[in-house]
Amino acid sequence: MLEYLGKTSEMKNKGYSLPELLIGLGLSSLVVAIALSVYQLSRQSWQTISAIDAIYQNAQVALRAIRKQAELDGAAYLLAASDNHVLLSTPYPSMSNPSEGLVLSHLAGADPFDCQGNSGASPSALISNSFKRSTNKELTCKDINASGSSYQALAEGMEDLQTRFAQVNPVLNTLQWVNAAEVFGPVHIVAIEVCVRLVSTIRLGVTVKGSMSPTIGCNGETISADGKLRRVFRRVMALRNRLGAYG
Repeated sequence: MLEYLGKTSEMKNKGYSLPELLIGLGLSSLVVAIALSVYQLSRQSWQTISAIDAIYQNAQVALRAIRKQAELDGAAYLLAASDNHVLLSTPYPSMSNPSEGLVLSHLAGADPFDCQGNSGASPSALISNSFKRSTNKELTCKDINASGSSYQALAEGMEDLQTRFAQVNPVLNTLQWVNAAEVFGPVHIVAIEVCVRLVSTIRLGVTVKGSMSPTIGCNGETISADGKLRRVFRRVMALRNRLGAYG
């Protein structure tokens, strides 16, 4: 009996052997490595989804703001109405196209708000919304006719902003797409094509599809991969108040 109790006590005091400890440490390290890998993959997936979402949201905001002003460009407004007479203001046929930017104008009587949402001008006042890309890669805008106005950011991640113009040739009675330098005058433009290239604010790494592939820009140029996501968006916007001006 005493011999049995002695063996039992000896077995209880016996620790793990070195091979057993090494196996345990190896298994623990494997579990930790797998957990870290899953965490890193989840984190990268979240960053990718967040970057894509931000790019599309900024593109939507930018193109929607420009489209709204394009639809208003040159709009007339109701001056007076009687039983048999409707009087309209004279549409303001103004659209200018500075380098990497665009100016779209309308009379406040047609819509009192500028691209920043400000209002207060008299109906006959001209609102000229200037859109341009800032050095901080933002789409900015302001009413260049409003006293004390300054450019405010509408969307971020704007690497490029390019425009082309659908121009009616009054002599040949043809329609062709031209760049800013080839425009005869604003009255000959019936549509604009806006192209924007947006980029993510962070580098996503080599494992994210598209972040390490070259991007074809608005003018067909190749942008080298640097780990950031890029997307190009192109929209054609009719200047509704010009359509029908040419038969």
